[in-house]
Amino acid sequence: MHKSFDIVIIGAGACAGFFTAFMNAGGFSGKLRVLIIEKLSKPFKKIAASGNGRCNYSNESISPRDYISIKPDRSFESVFFDKIKSFDFKGYLNDNLIYSRSDEYGRLFPFTNSAKTMTGFLETNLLCSGFETLFDTACRGVERPREGGMFKIKCENVKTGEKLSVESAALVFACGGAAYPQLGTDGSAFEIIKKTGHTFTGAAPSICALETPAGPLHKLGGIKLEARLKYKDFERTGEILFTDYGISGPNALYLSPHVSRDLYAGKKVRVSIDFLPVPALSPDYFTSKAGCQNEYLNLDLFSGVFNRDFLKAFFRDSGFIIEMCSKESAVKIHSALKNYETDILRVRPFNEAQVSLGGVCCGEIDPHTLESRLVKNLYFAGEVIDYTGGCGGYNIHQAAVCARILSESLVAAFGVKTGVKRNN
Repeated sequence: MHKSFDIVIIGAGACAGFFTAFMNAGGFSGKLRVLIIEKLSKPFKKIAASGNGRCNYSNESISPRDYISIKPDRSFESVFFDKIKSFDFKGYLNDNLIYSRSDEYGRLFPFTNSAKTMTGFLETNLLCSGFETLFDTACRGVERPREGGMFKIKCENVKTGEKLSVESAALVFACGGAAYPQLGTDGSAFEIIKKTGHTFTGAAPSICALETPAGPLHKLGGIKLEARLKYKDFERTGEILFTDYGISGPNALYLSPHVSRDLYAGKKVRVSIDFLPVPALSPDYFTSKAGCQNEYLNLDLFSGVFNRDFLKAFFRDSGFIIEMCSKESAVKIHSALKNYETDILRVRPFNEAQVSLGGVCCGEIDPHTLESRLVKNLYFAGEVIDYTGGCGGYNIHQAAVCARILSESLVAAFGVKTGVKRNN
């Protein structure tokens, strides 16, 4: 293996994978000596697990609200989001023989509904690129170069303990955040990044379940229902899943980035839940049944809409008793179901989160090139930047955009042209 490189990339995730694809497509592979360092024994493990193995890689609808920074920088965000929005990821994959499908929420997946389609594409590009790789290898430290010098990257084989060092003219941190440590993104690079002089905000778990105060609803583990969750400017209807600690399910995951950001800031979070988001299930529907000649228990009146175990727990939680139903009690129960509120105590830990909020402060990164504003030839990409997508495919899309920007900026920085071979 060589000891000196033009570019070293820390992390063999989505960003590194798409970087190889863009470099191959531009005819630049082989023109630069590139090394990719990965802690795990294989690349693209997180992509393989995304979307429950289906790879939710993007979304038909992308807006600035789909991305969150703990410490926002509007000048960075306006430029970077424009690059995200303008990249036709679906069209790019279609041009590379990966046709897509979307679901009712606009989430985009490979037509095969298999992440293997995406990882296979990236693995093929990595193999064709000629880039060198070091697997089972962790970055343990980085020495900043002196003027005109090289980065010195200190590494260790996580299986054998063997230590080695490599040098590089340019260094890219594309090592993810702190979520999903079982897939290699454990936040261990954060302290290394800080030692380069950069400010790091966070990290906080995101796209994860939410913990609520103990109560009767905690006894409903495994029960699912449709509900509208509301918090500040977030409002969405979808499935929630009750657990013995709070709520999970798709809709809770969509809400979690907004909650996690505020909890990290020390704010109190109180969420509104509408358990009756269907307009047809109005007060009139239930009062008309309560006023008919058949007499119902108030529990029975709502049992055609809800699981009875849920109703019993909800009654206990909200202070209702099971009794004969009147129009007045039907209205009160309906209102309670429409306007339930609960505090969110915390989000679930990093090992249960899909991504983490926080990262290198955006104001310290040039959004046009992703180069550090503090250290020349140092670059950041993907989840390591304090600009994280919510649930719905936004983070793989962001990683691909980072890869595209990096391929363009690094090719320009090294003055590489198609057909000009690198001098070895």
